[in-house]
Amino acid sequence: MSFSQRATALLQLPVSPLTWDGILNECDRLHADFLHIPSEFKWALDYKRFQVERDRGNNGLALAHLKAAIAATPYNADILGDYQELVKKTAGLEKMVLIISSKRTESQALRLADQFDQADIDYVIVSGADTPSIGHFRALQVDASDKYEARPQKVAAAFAWIYENIGGNVGVMKIDDDMLLLDAAQFKRSLAQFSGETLYTGVPSVTLSHDRCQHWGLCQDRELNRRVYGRPVLAPWAIGGAYYLGPKAVEKLVLATLRFPGLFEGEYYEDKLVGDILVFESVSLTAVPGFNAFGLSMPGLASPPPAAHSAAAPVAMPPSVPVPPAAKPSTLAVKSANPAPATTAAGQSAAVSARPKKRLDLTGLGSPLKVSPASDGNGK
Repeated sequence: MSFSQRATALLQLPVSPLTWDGILNECDRLHADFLHIPSEFKWALDYKRFQVERDRGNNGLALAHLKAAIAATPYNADILGDYQELVKKTAGLEKMVLIISSKRTESQALRLADQFDQADIDYVIVSGADTPSIGHFRALQVDASDKYEARPQKVAAAFAWIYENIGGNVGVMKIDDDMLLLDAAQFKRSLAQFSGETLYTGVPSVTLSHDRCQHWGLCQDRELNRRVYGRPVLAPWAIGGAYYLGPKAVEKLVLATLRFPGLFEGEYYEDKLVGDILVFESVSLTAVPGFNAFGLSMPGLASPPPAAHSAAAPVAMPPSVPVPPAAKPSTLAVKSANPAPATTAAGQSAAVSARPKKRLDLTGLGSPLKVSPASDGNGK
């Protein structure tokens, strides 16, 4: 029988306990017997696997197969809807802090975590899955490498973990582990004031003078340490030390990286990746003058004090930069370094609270990702 005949017969087979093993085995045989499988069949085979594993109750495998199917047919509204229904949750909290770290920079993450604990701020520490976990009860390992060059994948996986396991109504403050908490009260105020489902706010990048060799000496792959970054500048992006995404901006990021995994190719800087994706999702960066607007500080980076009661404005496209076409409305009908802590301009140290700590329970979430009892280019 030809590939088309075998695939068609397989896809017409009803999914039941009597056919589960047969369907999975025939999918494997088709992949082994034919070098070329058209994407119109590839997604259907992956979707068939998804149906089997979902019926078996293997949610982790089912989700992996569904994601593979979506990547093969990224404009299929129905299976995008299946994904959103599968992971749909509404969280009791509205905002979440992600500390992006690595096993190599564990001490930095623990320092920042201690500051957040004293200030009664909820957070999760994120690292990759190919190194030992970070020794902290709030550590989370996501399904990505801990290598510097895989930082975009690690950050994207962390956003996806929040979206899939905590809830689609959660805004996310992403912070690098080398940041310092200067003013806990200011941090809490800024987090509470963030509003807008598609808000994307942070300190804007230098754009056209971006250091295209910033990753040199940081990558495990020696070839990459001599390869110049080759992607174009589309618009200013939020520097990766700290930035915030509203719930819908998080969803746009998660769905884009799910549908188009090629976005990671040749990308070493997670902050620029996030900004580029949001450009094509018609989400503009709302600028803040410096990290101290968030009550934070990046070691070695001076920033002006935030203007009192001033509203941040969207950042304009830099001159002489090719302007991408405006994104059309979607036609997808989706079914449903460790210096001493600095002080503020007034000489005050970071404010902390002695109230009992609230703890985020990361257990029992049913995630296929690994939970452990662990751009600006900071070498995480």
